Amino acid sequence: MTGVILVLVEYPDVALHTLTVAHKLADLMGATRVNVVAVRVPPETTILPSEEILTAQRAAHIRGRELDRIAALRGVFESWVPTARGGGVAAIEWIDIEGLVDAVVGEWGRRSDVIVLNRRSQRDGVPERLVMQAALFDTDRPVLVAPPALVAGLGERVAIAWRDDRRAVKSVLAALRLISRAAEVHVLAGVRDGTPPPQMPAILAEHGIAATLHALPIGPQAFGETLLAKATELRADMLVMGAYTHSPWRELILGGVTRHLLAHAEIPLFMRH
Repeated sequence: MTGVILVLVEYPDVALHTLTVAHKLADLMGATRVNVVAVRVPPETTILPSEEILTAQRAAHIRGRELDRIAALRGVFESWVPTARGGGVAAIEWIDIEGLVDAVVGEWGRRSDVIVLNRRSQRDGVPERLVMQAALFDTDRPVLVAPPALVAGLGERVAIAWRDDRRAVKSVLAALRLISRAAEVHVLAGVRDGTPPPQMPAILAEHGIAATLHALPIGPQAFGETLLAKATELRADMLVMGAYTHSPWRELILGGVTRHLLAHAEIPLFMRH
């Protein structure tokens, strides 16, 4: 069965890192098709509320700027393609579209197996949050979030951020092909004072996956920080977790742990809502 990975590239300075993570993911899941999409911003969507019209001069400037960005991304893509083809990815497609990035990710992501994005960094803003929300919540697909820096490995030492609910179960089920190939699997479960100790997730034993359970105290420190510190200590090269929100409505507010990890993780995050 052919696996399809959708990769969104946005910034030339980190595009190679995102594509490298996608290639490593393709190796792990046996994917034979990678669709790489770059989205040009329509000039009309850049009009500020204080502005009345989009002048032809400004529209031409925005289109020129976007064409330069896409050309730089295409150059990174073309330099990466020979490595990906040599690594077993048979079909690679470059898609250049003008439109709203979150809408494009939603449309193409729904017919992919996994979506690969680069995590937010100093560029965090409304468009970036909308893209992440579209990938996590609109497509019903798992999302692999690549860190801004180049990663050496993926899926050799997997950490699972565990809580006993359906989102965590869905994220583990989506990652089973990857987890089953790991040399080490670590389960990171939070525990509060006075509550029973966490148990090893039954889903892992039922799928024949051996893992080590780590109980992490939930206290005044942000739990996302505790999770990342433990994953770093264990030298994990992927963190599997459910994506959580504080609101069920379309204007989604990411939960505190999810938000912290998306802002600070230096390892790939495999997420599923």
